[in-house]
Amino acid sequence: MSAEQTKDRILHAAQELFAEKGFPATSLREITQRAGVNLAAVNYHFGSKDGLLEALVRHCIEPINAARMRMLEEAEDAAQGAPLPLDRIIRIFLEPALRQLTDCDAKMPCILSRMHHEPHPGLEALMADLLTPIIRRFVAAVQRTLPERTPSEIILHGHFMIGAMLHLLDAQPSMLHTMSEGAIDVNDNDYLLDQLVSFCSAGFQHA
Repeated sequence: MSAEQTKDRILHAAQELFAEKGFPATSLREITQRAGVNLAAVNYHFGSKDGLLEALVRHCIEPINAARMRMLEEAEDAAQGAPLPLDRIIRIFLEPALRQLTDCDAKMPCILSRMHHEPHPGLEALMADLLTPIIRRFVAAVQRTLPERTPSEIILHGHFMIGAMLHLLDAQPSMLHTMSEGAIDVNDNDYLLDQLVSFCSAGFQHA
């Protein structure tokens, strides 16, 4: 097994266990057993359980933010200085996350939701480091489209938007299926994205 394969196995095992049990209740021994590696491998690649959590969060969020930035820059270049439609901005923010957290990191919405209830030293600084630059770019884009909105209002509405997305991704699919009497296809990510963009756009415009 290569070093990169070992690292990926540790990350995958940690993601599963942190989602199932939460970060505080998960031991490194459990992670190594599930990954099929020894403790020295975890220490070599991540240094500690805290380092493993940071790597896991970065591994998830950094590709999402890179896609967001690329898509926003492409849309702004195409617009040639004109404000972007609000629903376009919101779709650019949400779509990379929805795709990544559905296709590649399906356990991460649960972990990110748990983080709000299980405070962890250094986590707030890590999330600020990862999210502040992208939030600044999207606040500026939204403010060009909705100049009557203050940055504080946009950030707060964005916080609501992220909460709605995480709730959608972390909810039991069977519940939506049952509540809609089968009318909602919980596996149709394009439909779910369209509905989430519509809902969040209305919130930004009318709140």
